[in-house]
Amino acid sequence: MMNKTIRKDNMKKKTGIVIAALLLLWLMVGVVDFMRVKSFEKPLFCIVRDSADDGGSGHYVGLGYSFDIEGNFMPEDELKGVTKYDYQILGISVKSDLRD
Repeated sequence: MMNKTIRKDNMKKKTGIVIAALLLLWLMVGVVDFMRVKSFEKPLFCIVRDSADDGGSGHYVGLGYSFDIEGNFMPEDELKGVTKYDYQILGISVKSDLRD
C-alpha cells in the first residue's frame, strides 16, 4: 500500500517537472523570437503564413504568439530587415514598433 502511494507521488513529481520544463522552453522560444523581431530581424521559431514577394514580410506564427512583419528583404534594399512589426499573444496585439 505504501509503495503505491510513493509511486503516485513520484509520478506526480515527474509530470510536474516535465510540464515546467516544457513551459520554460516555450517561454524561451517566445522570448528569443520577440527579441529578434524587436531588434528588427526575422523570428527563428515561427512558421511563415501569408508571405509577401519581398522575401520576408508576412504573418509569422509561433505556439500561441504571432508577428505581422513588414520589411526590406530584397538584395537591392539598403536598410535590410524588419521595418515594422505587430506582436500578438493569443490573437491580442501586445506590442508594435516602426523602425525609423
